[in-house]
Amino acid sequence: MTDPATTPDLSDETRLIHSGNDPRAFHGFVNPPVVHASTVLFETPDSFLSNQAPYTYGRQGTPTSEALERAISGLEGAAGTKITPSGLAACTVACLSVLSAGDHILVVDTVYGPTRAFAEGFLKRFGVEVSYYDPALGEGIVDLFRPNTRALFLEAPGSLTFEMQDVPKIAALARARGLVTLIDYTWATPLFFKPIAHGIDLSIQAATKYISGHSDTMIGTVAAGPAVWPKLAATYRQLGLHTGPDDIFLAMRGLRTMAVRLARHQ
Repeated sequence: MTDPATTPDLSDETRLIHSGNDPRAFHGFVNPPVVHASTVLFETPDSFLSNQAPYTYGRQGTPTSEALERAISGLEGAAGTKITPSGLAACTVACLSVLSAGDHILVVDTVYGPTRAFAEGFLKRFGVEVSYYDPALGEGIVDLFRPNTRALFLEAPGSLTFEMQDVPKIAALARARGLVTLIDYTWATPLFFKPIAHGIDLSIQAATKYISGHSDTMIGTVAAGPAVWPKLAATYRQLGLHTGPDDIFLAMRGLRTMAVRLARHQ
């Protein structure tokens, strides 16, 4: 069966309905199972050591988490996606994937309040310099780049203020200086904007909101372009992050109706 997540020339609405499904793998059932698991058994020690098994431990992935990751990666046009326990966790793991002590990160001044608190508290405590820029600054943002600037964190539409930035232009300016770009674009969703296609490296969603859509789960996603995907995957694993299968199931269910719901929202 062709995976809709990676099939070209499909509409987003079609991807929403079919991505992450592989009925042949689950006796014909349309939706993937909700797998509650920690331990995975192997026939022999060699089969475990071969690194060929798709799953080795529940925290490192199950058919449930893989289904949502494939679906989001397909919508985002990403090299890979990681699922987090909240939207804030998506913002924090994205930052930690690309920052080290001594680096400087430039953050939009209208960023989500808890993300700002993370930058002011955690990042500064571990030796990362943080400064902020006006979302209306445009090309003048280059004047704020420092020799140790490593990353640029955008948010568009902005939290509460809902202003937009020229994301492709800012991403191009950052890339020319070797900076990694991150964006929280929860309010746009992958239906209305695709950051990775416009030059962004790490694309963040509080899937608690429009993706899940029913105020009954907490979940976030980080989709990565090819250059930073290995760093995101490694950081996620080293931090021991994991999202429960029931929350993932609810997000997957919400994903199926997101296009219809957003049409009504407007």
